[in-house]
Amino acid sequence: MTTYVQAQGLNLNDVRRDFNKGVKNEDLCEKYHKTLEKEADTPVEKGYEAAFHMFMAKHTSNPIKKMSYFNGGKKLLEKQITNNPNNVELRFIRLCIQYYVPGYLGYNSNVKEDKIFVMNNLYKMPDENTKDLIYNYLKGAKMYSDDELALLGR
Repeated sequence: MTTYVQAQGLNLNDVRRDFNKGVKNEDLCEKYHKTLEKEADTPVEKGYEAAFHMFMAKHTSNPIKKMSYFNGGKKLLEKQITNNPNNVELRFIRLCIQYYVPGYLGYNSNVKEDKIFVMNNLYKMPDENTKDLIYNYLKGAKMYSDDELALLGR
């Protein structure tokens, strides 16, 4: 007899699936932010923690808190990328954030580099589900030309 234990904590597949909803949905953002703060262990989990930390800036009206959330998340994400520069998923997270944050925040200097890196390395990811999720997200984001999408989706 096999018993399955459903952990209350972190489900990385859920986090990945809901990644792009965190900016718009405050409840979802807070839920993931809290869970990831407590549970994130791996570089990728910490990358999503950083992203949801930055997303929290969108859900507060206090300008000081906004900058604190944003800068705290940015610092955490950059640390993960510095320590794991060849991690496709971390570079995907940064690409998405930098692509969409307002220019005045000055956090957009890696868009070209990350876009090319993800395009040239996504196919090497061993996890097919994550690869498909990232591909479909980027395809929907309209960041890539059709030729680039063909490379991305190989």
